[in-house]
Amino acid sequence: MKKLPVIVCILLAFLCIPACEVEECPPNALSFAKFQLVNQYGQAISYLDTLSVIGQIKADVTRYDTLADGTLKEVVVHDSLISDTLVNRETNVSTLSIPLSYDDETIITLVYNNTYKDQFTIHHRNIPYFMNLDCGTMMFYEVTGVTADQIRIMDSIVITNPNIDNNEKENFKLYFTAATE
Repeated sequence: MKKLPVIVCILLAFLCIPACEVEECPPNALSFAKFQLVNQYGQAISYLDTLSVIGQIKADVTRYDTLADGTLKEVVVHDSLISDTLVNRETNVSTLSIPLSYDDETIITLVYNNTYKDQFTIHHRNIPYFMNLDCGTMMFYEVTGVTADQIRIMDSIVITNPNIDNNEKENFKLYFTAATE
């Protein structure tokens, strides 16, 4: 019985001491590429009409065809284009935050007023970042280049910071020729 208070004190001390993993998970564990819309002079502008952003990746897709005898035939379609609407008909847009693919390139299509389209491909290197067991893995990116595939409204795209992480820094400037009064 004389050892009971000592054991209780030791147990209480262990309960009060934090575990080895005291680092908290970041509130923004996702990495987004941040785009700033600017005029020909590098000044921030807003696109007032509707703007949609479509992200596309190339992937191998398995398709199943039904044959005349009722059996299924598996067919792999290589380099299929998979699309997803990331921003749908936003107005008064001055910045965009777009997620990138886990593949080595992401195709971005900007659709202006459901009429005109600009399309460019961001080439990037994926950098998995393991923080700890509680937080899991985050994906950072290093932009290796940008290819303008189809440009109608935008003048150019410039990489301002090739390192995309969860710190929400500007990574690209989208240049437009804006009329001045």
